[in-house]
Amino acid sequence: MKKYLVIFALVIFSLSPMVEASEATQLEADGDAGYRKVGLNWLMNSPAEVNTTLEIWVNESSFSDTIDATKHSVIRVENVSGLQQPGFGEWYDDCSYEMGDDSYIPVYRDPYGVAIVPQGTIGVNCTLTGLPSGVEIFLAVLTIDADGNSILSSSIASTSIVNDVETVVIETSPYIFAIGSIALSMIALLFVLRWMDNRDGRNTSRSAHYYIAPAILALSVLTFYPVLYGIWLSFTNADQSHLGEQSFIGLENFLTVISTSGFFRVTVFTLVWSVVNVAAHIGFGLILAMALNSSELKGRSVYRTALLLPWAIPSYISVLVWRGLYEPAGALNDFLGTNLNLLADANGARIVVILVNIWLGIPFMMMSISGALQALPKDMYEAAEVDGIDAFSRFRFLTLPNLRSALIPLSLLGFIWTFNMFNVIYLMTDGGPNLDFDGPGSTDILITYVYDVAFRDGAYGVAAAWSVVIFLMLVAFSWTYMKKTNATEAVS
Repeated sequence: MKKYLVIFALVIFSLSPMVEASEATQLEADGDAGYRKVGLNWLMNSPAEVNTTLEIWVNESSFSDTIDATKHSVIRVENVSGLQQPGFGEWYDDCSYEMGDDSYIPVYRDPYGVAIVPQGTIGVNCTLTGLPSGVEIFLAVLTIDADGNSILSSSIASTSIVNDVETVVIETSPYIFAIGSIALSMIALLFVLRWMDNRDGRNTSRSAHYYIAPAILALSVLTFYPVLYGIWLSFTNADQSHLGEQSFIGLENFLTVISTSGFFRVTVFTLVWSVVNVAAHIGFGLILAMALNSSELKGRSVYRTALLLPWAIPSYISVLVWRGLYEPAGALNDFLGTNLNLLADANGARIVVILVNIWLGIPFMMMSISGALQALPKDMYEAAEVDGIDAFSRFRFLTLPNLRSALIPLSLLGFIWTFNMFNVIYLMTDGGPNLDFDGPGSTDILITYVYDVAFRDGAYGVAAAWSVVIFLMLVAFSWTYMKKTNATEAVS
């Protein structure tokens, strides 16, 4: 009897319908989408369900499995609430979706940039970049449902037939003329100064002009001219499409800067980033310098060498090592037994980049302050010790006042350096997470966001306006700081 029940159950199971993943059908490809681009669109045989994944695979020949193919893009079906919808042209896989009404809408993006479409999606249309030009390729869509069942569509052939657009050659004559004019002006100035010295009978400085001439010429060509040209660009509509043919537009770029989404946020974080880093650099640098300056400490040279390593190692290597430590599969989670992803959290990423930059900047401040400490007169401390003044009072009333001439310019220099510290942010987080498509990311500081505006968006005029704003901020801070602290008197 039991045997018949088993057979009956097998028959019933075989007659019940099998639940399979939705399949991508009616694939169409367009090789006229752009240089090294191919358009691909398809329909689903049923509305896409949540947790379904759509993968676009590419191969040099027709294929029925993905063993030898290359995955180009991934689209996930998830809840899209709270996600951003970037415009076309900002991703290597510009995609849109439709819900059955023939109206295509740009896909959403999660914090990692993965394309997201809502439940019920019927059709998808993508422009895929980075494909070979003039070579036939085959594309297919792999559909994976929530249970891991997968179906690969039939592959379709296409060829990117659009030729590359020749880059417009910029007319360099005006720039060469400007640089040459600056150089000749500097040479003429040197000869005038020499003539004035000879006329007044002051021949002692005649040779000095020859010594400083190379430096003045180099500064004029490599520093003064680029700065002045950048200021000029900030008042033009220069971008990557017509650099060299820009026209004057007045203050329009500066209005764009002020009205940029996140302008206040990125400025505040830049100030927080700079102040916290400089305070930590000076504080920890002073503590370590005083500890290493103690005559009672044995093996001071060994400690100095060890503490100098973060500064001696190229910063990009150190930053990449720190990034690996904070990754979900990094050493930090292995040590703590956790599954933290600090770089994907806005506040966590801000704390991480600040800690890394503090670690990188302490050695320089330590060595600078250590040199200043060694220059302080020893008999001053010996007299204070004889008078019974305790160590804290000696530090407060003797060390700090005498270090003022070193700490004030060091803190000002550290603030300017940190304000424009590019590599830590760029290599650790690239400005993310939560990158806005019309504004800065969560860990962007002003200089990293200007890089995005200039070299990712190609808006050179707007980027130049940002640079002028940054320059004015630093000038205003430096002037106020020197006036408040009498920094120039301290140095003298």
